[in-house]
Amino acid sequence: MLLNKWYVILISTLLCFGLACIYAYVMLDDKYTAQTSMIILVENDVQSDEQNFNFSQKLTKTYTELAKSDLVIEQVISSLSLNQTSDELRKMMTISGVQDTPVIKLSIVAKDNILARDIANKTVQVMQQVSLQFEGFDNIEVLDVAQTPDIPSGPNRILYVAIGIILGGILGVGIIFIVELVDRSIKTPDDIERKLGLRTLAIIPDYQMESEIEEL
Repeated sequence: MLLNKWYVILISTLLCFGLACIYAYVMLDDKYTAQTSMIILVENDVQSDEQNFNFSQKLTKTYTELAKSDLVIEQVISSLSLNQTSDELRKMMTISGVQDTPVIKLSIVAKDNILARDIANKTVQVMQQVSLQFEGFDNIEVLDVAQTPDIPSGPNRILYVAIGIILGGILGVGIIFIVELVDRSIKTPDDIERKLGLRTLAIIPDYQMESEIEEL
C-alpha cells in the first residue's frame, strides 16, 4: 500500500521540508550568547580556609538569586536603557553555580551580540554594587569578562529541518492510511467476497497489449 502511493509520502516530505527551511532560515533570527563568570571569596580570619571555602559555596545560591532580583534587573535595564521588561530580561539570563566550587557562571542570550555582551557585564557590575549594600556580601570578583560573541549560538536550524523531514514522512504515511480507511471501493477479489458475499469465479488480469506488441 505504501509502495503503491510512494508519491504521497514524497510530496508530503518535500512540502514539510520546504516549510521547515522557510521557518528556520527566514523566520528565525540568529541568537548570540555572551558568558561571564564570577567567584565568591570569603576571607574570615576567625574561620579556617576550609570553612571559608564551604561558606563561599553556600553563598553561590544567594548570588544567583540576587542576579534575578528586581533590584539588580531594574538597574541593568535603567543603566543600558533597554526596551526589555524585567521578565523578558530574566528569560534571557541563565545563571548557576559550578558544582563543588564557589564559581558562578552567567549567560545572556540576545539577538544582538553587542547587547548580549553589555547585559552580561553590566549585570555583574550591578551585582557587585548591590552586594556592597549588605554586610558580608562584598566578596564577589569577576573571573571572566564577557566578550562579544561572533558566531551565533542558535537556533539549531539543521534540527528544525530534520524534524520537518521526519514529520513530512509521518504525515504522508498517515494520509495514505486515512485514505485507505475511508475508501470503500472494491479493488481486490477479497473485497468482493467480503463486501458482497459473492464467490469469485474468474479474474480478468490487467494485460498490457502495447508492451507485448513492442516485444514482437
